[in-house]
Amino acid sequence: MLKLAEIIPLYEKNARDIAAMLREAADAIEAEDDSFDRTKAICAVQITEGRQLKIYGWGETDIINSIGILQAGAGYLSSTLFNSQDAADDHS
Repeated sequence: MLKLAEIIPLYEKNARDIAAMLREAADAIEAEDDSFDRTKAICAVQITEGRQLKIYGWGETDIINSIGILQAGAGYLSSTLFNSQDAADDHS
């Protein structure tokens, strides 16, 4: 069973520098030890200026697992968006 994960923004540097952000994510994964819920897999979606779409799956993943990971991520982002909008509506 796939658990939804917390999204950790790595915006201490310029988030537009994709290569630097990937390096920072890799460094964070490399620093994981037995006290962490260690990273098992990562899926990433790349879109180019020419609107080419590429899907990357790293770790213990395949096409089926990647679909599940991406779907879980989309669901998490959607619920976060709607929950934050609901909270904003409650305070207005």
